[in-house]
Amino acid sequence: AAKISIFSATRPPPSKMLFTRRCMRSSLNLVRHHGIGFTTVRKFSTEDKVGNTPAGQAVKQTTSALMDLSVTDIHHKANIGLAVLTPAAFLLSPSLLNYPVDLALGVMIPVHSHVCLNLVAEDYVPRGTARSTAKLGIALVTLVTAFGLMKINMCGPGITESIKSLWRKPKTE
Repeated sequence: AAKISIFSATRPPPSKMLFTRRCMRSSLNLVRHHGIGFTTVRKFSTEDKVGNTPAGQAVKQTTSALMDLSVTDIHHKANIGLAVLTPAAFLLSPSLLNYPVDLALGVMIPVHSHVCLNLVAEDYVPRGTARSTAKLGIALVTLVTAFGLMKINMCGPGITESIKSLWRKPKTE
């Protein structure tokens, strides 16, 4: 039975189809491979939007570096960041130097949790609707966590001071 795809009415077997993506060098090409030749499906150019200014080149290098990261790379960088910033946050708190550390932790904690929970869902939740529902739930929990940590950092004492307050004696009036 033929399956409908976004490219054609019939879809070749997976062994004959290869998707490649070149990221932000001069353009983004999505190509498909049917046996012998490559066909360009869509081409996005960034040359006119970014330009050859120093700022434009910096944006191109940054986006290229980010697009080349895999989920595993992001997870490993978040692990290293958490291992370094968590003790630093407790050493710097309470000071003005702790604010950027709390902001970084507010991003890294949800990213780390999201990647890990998705890996758990991949391994232990059966394919199909159950896995899709689990991943949707994980995404929602990640968003709520990120917004909650952002609220603590922006409107409250910060992540580090909130955690330190658990071990402090309550103030008596």
